[in-house]
Amino acid sequence: MKNRNFWHKTLTFISLCLYLILTISPPAFASIHKYPERADRVMFRSVQSLRDNRDRAWQVVLYKRVQSGLVNSFNLRLVGFPGTELEHPVAVNVAAGDREIGKAKDIWSESDLPVNVGEYDFKSIITELQSNQPLRLSLPVKGEKETGLLVPPFGVREWRLLLDTK
Repeated sequence: MKNRNFWHKTLTFISLCLYLILTISPPAFASIHKYPERADRVMFRSVQSLRDNRDRAWQVVLYKRVQSGLVNSFNLRLVGFPGTELEHPVAVNVAAGDREIGKAKDIWSESDLPVNVGEYDFKSIITELQSNQPLRLSLPVKGEKETGLLVPPFGVREWRLLLDTK
């Protein structure tokens, strides 16, 4: 009987500790990072690893550059692995549920990035995100009719936080 009582108290104590840790600890947004680029320019970025509807891995980077307190660019970079080639210049369609949000313009030609990387102007899209509803990105993968990438609610939440980061 004493052994049973000991385990009951121990389990209760551990449960209480876990509860306190989970409810008192502030949420961590460790995926938004700040990178000083010059004395007057800073980059803030969010990095996620996601899988498309064909189970291929993508690195999804949303970043903004702030110069002298003003946002001068807000871009989405998609990096496909392995050997995925994106069509350029083709926009990425963005939707939330059955609501079309818009098209992110392909700006890949303004960079020296390889063909498995896409660079898109996301400034007009990010301001349209009204909730943390999952986003569906339609990617222009060469030789494929439709490649979809789902950005889950936690990713969209982080992107919306990035919009307000100073």
